[in-house]
Amino acid sequence: MKSLEDRGIFIAFALVLAGYVAAAHPVSAQSNSPVFDEKDMVFLPANCFAMGSDEYVVEAPVHKVCLNPYFLDKLEVSQKKFQEVVGYNPSLSRGDTQPVDNVSWVESDAYCRKLGKRLPSEAEWEYAARAGSSSSYAWGGEMDDAYGWHGNNSNRTTHPVGQKNPNALGFYDMNGNVWEWVGDWYWAEYYESIAQPGPEANPQGPPTGQFILIRGGSFQDDVFFLRSASRYWYEPTVKNGSLGFRCAASQPVSP
Repeated sequence: MKSLEDRGIFIAFALVLAGYVAAAHPVSAQSNSPVFDEKDMVFLPANCFAMGSDEYVVEAPVHKVCLNPYFLDKLEVSQKKFQEVVGYNPSLSRGDTQPVDNVSWVESDAYCRKLGKRLPSEAEWEYAARAGSSSSYAWGGEMDDAYGWHGNNSNRTTHPVGQKNPNALGFYDMNGNVWEWVGDWYWAEYYESIAQPGPEANPQGPPTGQFILIRGGSFQDDVFFLRSASRYWYEPTVKNGSLGFRCAASQPVSP
């Protein structure tokens, strides 16, 4: 296990990275030649979809978004994997196969970068969560406990990643277990601003801000917050037992 001093060095390094991302979103900041194992990721080809919803004011308006090809982790990052990469486990609900929790955006971003990956953009995350659907959840209009952990079925704790059914694209726990940090800063008018001109290509959020977005809902929440369009935000240094993440990667550029 790393010493407190080593942990402090890691977090200080991550804070430097966070300052860089304030000016350059993780999508554009990733290396053109990432080194990672694709077997734990799903490759998503270029496509367009309708993002957002009219179910809640912060999710409106629905707007068309087009994305370049990218990879996304099938699973939320587990405590075992986090420990192996950074040398400590900040989680409050302990278990090697449970998602790492109580992790800040700063730590999440640094972990992904250390593996040659990055955090997904909010649009990339929602495209994967929707899995081709336009309904509240990838499988339909109502919550189905076969797909996610929430406040009414979790016994108020996280559960091992991948226990519930995957969505149609092969992603697990996109709805519940832990909220997932994404790469975008939050701005209340951002959806409206990109909806006006027409389809937006690879939206990355505003260039800077005070809050970072989280997606997917958690084991503590009502099922309303597990919908594909649901979004909330925290300051990037916030840590609590319902916050985790998964990593993305841009399609490697051929030499």
